[in-house]
Amino acid sequence: MAGAIERAQEIIASYQGPPLRIMEVCGTHTHEIFRLGIRGMLPAGVSLISGPGCPVCVTPVGFIDDAVRLSLEKRAAVCSFGDLLRVPGTRQSLSQARAEGADVRVVYSPLDCLRLAAQEPA
Repeated sequence: MAGAIERAQEIIASYQGPPLRIMEVCGTHTHEIFRLGIRGMLPAGVSLISGPGCPVCVTPVGFIDDAVRLSLEKRAAVCSFGDLLRVPGTRQSLSQARAEGADVRVVYSPLDCLRLAAQEPA
């Protein structure tokens, strides 16, 4: 493993290509980049930009609570990316609501939601 780390450091340090901006999109990525000192290893011309954050990192608890309430009390179909299903709300997650019979569906693109809505007009 030490050899792989040294090799990665050599590759990073010797980069001479055009300027690069790399976006980390998850708070966990940002945390690890700082913890491991990766930002300081980057040559001039390579910069890291903190992105919008993944759903697990940036979704407020109240949003989860609203989605759970809609799915259980209003019997509305709720579509979500899979990683958001496990994010805890105040009382439960979307995954737990689905286990109780809520119509919670995993999608892989916002376009999936449009297709589902077209198939099931209410």
